[in-house]
Amino acid sequence: MCLTREESAALRAVLQNLNRTRTWAQIAREIGVCTNTVRHAGTGRTPGSAGLALRVARLAGLGLDRILSPGPVSSAACPTCGRSG
Repeated sequence: MCLTREESAALRAVLQNLNRTRTWAQIAREIGVCTNTVRHAGTGRTPGSAGLALRVARLAGLGLDRILSPGPVSSAACPTCGRSG
């Protein structure tokens, strides 16, 4: 399944944040995909896929809905479920 433009941008943002502490190759190895798959999705060359988003969500410790929804996360809300308080 291909991602929408907004979902793809949100996935790219998460990958770029992960790339601050890991190389593309390390990310790819940790989620079990080819380095080019991660690099191309992370740089916007390809839109990515739902499967890639799910693997990235697991690596980042976030819910899939959080990976695919653009925008900042409130510091008062749980980054996984979005619950506050």
